[in-house]
Amino acid sequence: MAFTSLYFVYVSIVSATHFCREKYEGLVVPILVPEELTEPVSGAKDQHASTPSEPESTQSPRDFNCFKAVATSQYLKWVLYFIDLPLYLPRRLTIPDVTEDRWSRPFAVASAALSPVFLATLWNSKRGGMGSREGLTVCLYGGLIGLVLGLMAVHTTMKDSPPRKCLFPWLAGGFLMSVLWTYIIAEELVGLLVSLGYIFGISPAILGFTVLAWGNSIGDLIANVAMAMNGGQDGAQIAISGCYAGPIFNTLAGLGLSLVVSSWAMHPEPFVIPVTPALFEILGFMIGGLLWALLILPRKEMKLDRVLGIGLLAIYFCFLSLRLTQSLGLVQI
Repeated sequence: MAFTSLYFVYVSIVSATHFCREKYEGLVVPILVPEELTEPVSGAKDQHASTPSEPESTQSPRDFNCFKAVATSQYLKWVLYFIDLPLYLPRRLTIPDVTEDRWSRPFAVASAALSPVFLATLWNSKRGGMGSREGLTVCLYGGLIGLVLGLMAVHTTMKDSPPRKCLFPWLAGGFLMSVLWTYIIAEELVGLLVSLGYIFGISPAILGFTVLAWGNSIGDLIANVAMAMNGGQDGAQIAISGCYAGPIFNTLAGLGLSLVVSSWAMHPEPFVIPVTPALFEILGFMIGGLLWALLILPRKEMKLDRVLGIGLLAIYFCFLSLRLTQSLGLVQI
């Protein structure tokens, strides 16, 4: 509970400082550009207008190769589409989406009707009651709730545009179903990694801090790099904030809620975490990376350069090398 509370304290402090800074910032004075400078030069305009258009050239081998490349690309898109369809369609049918560019009334009605059924099925699978009377009762209630929600979606939505009012139920449902699908995919991924570890004789610890850790962070890496390189100054600010805000959420909110649920399930007995040297090593390297950023950034006037990046990469590769050598039995600490 303290971990979860710390995250809300962090969000409150960041929000308060943001609003206070906006309140006391000076007004931005717009710069007016004279109309003469915005009008095109008459001579250049006349010259462009008087230039005769070139006749269209006949089709060349280069154009034929471009046509073949486009056709091949379209063919590959269709192949990838059919490969992804068994994974995409169930998510599309159960996750409500009210964005303007992805709005579809049939999918919206289907998601409202099928989401309770999906929740009931997931609940029965985790409690082991798929074929029992209790499981059938849960599925029946899920189907009735889905039928009601589907009828409400039919009468409250339009074909051409998403709903403008009462968006909270749609957004809350989309968030809840997205979290559940993430949970299911993560659970299957962990099971797959454990199976591969048993098949190839790889330690689960090595899979955990390499494949699983990289797969868990590769989405954040791509998003942050794209924002930092293409988003200008604001993009770099979002990227650096996301690099620290994401782990803070995972550590405080994710770990906090997980510990609350686990300890609640074992109440009144305490939930005991195994004490291993690896846990203290991970904490030590994480604290080292934070202290390095805390030391370098103020000295560089909060300007990011290669010194900060090289230092963070060096700390990570030291951690990775130490854990690999320990897992392979080459070094014992």
